[in-house]
Amino acid sequence: MVTEITSKNNLNIKHVKKIISCSKTRKQENLFAIDGTKLLEEALKNNIKIKKIFYTQKYLDKNILLINKIRKNYKAEEFLISEDIMNNISETETPQGIICVCEFINKNINTNNLDLYNKIIFLDNIQNPMNLGSIFRSLNAFGIDLVILNTQSCDIYNPKVLRSSMGSIFRLNIIFEDNLNIIRSLKSQGFKLFATAPGINSKNINILHENDKLVVVLGNEGNGVSQEVMDICEDTVSIPMKNNCESLNVAVATGIIAWEISRHQKQK
Repeated sequence: MVTEITSKNNLNIKHVKKIISCSKTRKQENLFAIDGTKLLEEALKNNIKIKKIFYTQKYLDKNILLINKIRKNYKAEEFLISEDIMNNISETETPQGIICVCEFINKNINTNNLDLYNKIIFLDNIQNPMNLGSIFRSLNAFGIDLVILNTQSCDIYNPKVLRSSMGSIFRLNIIFEDNLNIIRSLKSQGFKLFATAPGINSKNINILHENDKLVVVLGNEGNGVSQEVMDICEDTVSIPMKNNCESLNVAVATGIIAWEISRHQKQK
């Protein structure tokens, strides 16, 4: 059954807008929103649970097969809305005509037993959603086992994160944990911890392949890895650069490190 909505003040419209704009609401309700066909297709490939779909008549006419696929696999509530209401909901400049409300991704990862994972990236207080989405794309591309974010990092369901991840977020194993507890747990489980830090005392990232079970920590865009995390890590690594360059964008740095790790994995 399809419900037609003609008012921007409709409760369902207000609800989806709040899910899109408010991290607190997303966390309270374990719901997030995806906007556009590309993300929707990726969500369907990865069995993300869709609860509600909002689409325009124009979108329905052009994408009936995709809508029927959702109908076949999910008991999602359907809402037909005008182009004007879609423009009001969407945060994109040119909405494609569909927005879906989905349940949070839950892969049931046991943080007390991480033996299934060998190569882990830990993100310490990453704040920029575009950076975070780009990081997810790189980690997915280079086959990183697990991504851990501390609880001060950007919300992974931020619309900008979702768009810039291009669907990678659905394929990765991602968990949120408190800094020190998870770092200490990883260390006790036999992982060697490396913090990224510039400077002459840091080792070249090409040493990373020498460790079968490793965690690489990347820090905040402005402040780097926090000192409390740095103190627990066993060593620091850096990416070799020309002398006149101080640092790299954290998303670029993460991509290079992930490539370095995967390059040696493929050689084994």
